[in-house]
Amino acid sequence: MVRLVINKEGNQLLTEICDTCKCHIKDLSIEDITIKARDGLTIKGRDGIEITNTDPRPKCYCDDCCD
Repeated sequence: MVRLVINKEGNQLLTEICDTCKCHIKDLSIEDITIKARDGLTIKGRDGIEITNTDPRPKCYCDDCCD
């Protein structure tokens, strides 16, 4: 699961959290969660590299909650 936190100063933090226990797994960037539409539109990240993700992020579990 992806969590977005915006603090009082307006800073945004994207993190990946466990779908079961909600613990922090890793920090994310916009490029990690952007999904490219299948209509031919070209989307590039901050580094200028084209974003090719076409599927939603899979469910995520920490080491303690893995089945």
